[in-house]
Amino acid sequence: MTTSVALPRRTLVPGVFRRSLPRRRTRRVFTRRQRIVFGLLNLATFLVIWQLVATYSGIPSMFLPRFTDVFGELIEMSREGILWNNLGISLSVYVIGMVISIAMAVPAGLVIGGIPWLDRALSTYVWALYTMPRIVLMPLILLWVGINDTARVTIIVLSAVPATLVVVMEGVKTVDNSLLRAARSFGASRFQLFKSVVMPSTVPFIATGIRMGVARGLLGLFIGELFTGTNGIGYIITLAQKTFNSAQVYAMLLVFLLFCVAMVSSTQYLERRVMEWRKQPD
Repeated sequence: MTTSVALPRRTLVPGVFRRSLPRRRTRRVFTRRQRIVFGLLNLATFLVIWQLVATYSGIPSMFLPRFTDVFGELIEMSREGILWNNLGISLSVYVIGMVISIAMAVPAGLVIGGIPWLDRALSTYVWALYTMPRIVLMPLILLWVGINDTARVTIIVLSAVPATLVVVMEGVKTVDNSLLRAARSFGASRFQLFKSVVMPSTVPFIATGIRMGVARGLLGLFIGELFTGTNGIGYIITLAQKTFNSAQVYAMLLVFLLFCVAMVSSTQYLERRVMEWRKQPD
């Protein structure tokens, strides 16, 4: 006589007893050529929409000039030698301001972030300067140095230094304490700790801080040229505004936008290279 054993009923959970689970969707990686083509198509679409809206929407040209008129102003300014001379002046002032900013912000961030009592004493003032609108500093800057290129460099430095400083300062605090204790146990000096432990761990934060400083420095450049410049991109915008030449205003804003994109893209490339360097095995 055979006996049958009742097996426990199996509770079916949706998706558990399927023969094949759904595949995870992986993010598509575009090649460099595909990214360039997509970017050009995106830009061309934007320009076509701009031209159509400005032509057929009935918006006065003073408020929205056609892209062909804006492009014509760029060609005319380039032919007259106005565009490239003033663009070169703005670029030189910006580079000088950013070199000074990086030379000041990176060492200061490493020192403030690495010394606890100094961090407690100065971090409040650093964050206050970081959140302060730069435009409120212009009267003081004009009073200190006058209306010249030094005023523009000063506003760039005051804009870029706090942005870079806070990122580097906070990055130093993320260094793993176990690594510091291990290095001290092997008799490492303070300089060796900084060189072999703190600096490699903080390099990505330095790259990110420089990118933040570059973006803030561009705002400082634009503010400085609008208020103090007798040349440069902002000076042309001010003159075009006084003569109600909206096409020239749009043209110089477009040049400034492309200038900003180039600067920020270069720092993003630097940041990606630093992250790739960090991921490489020792």
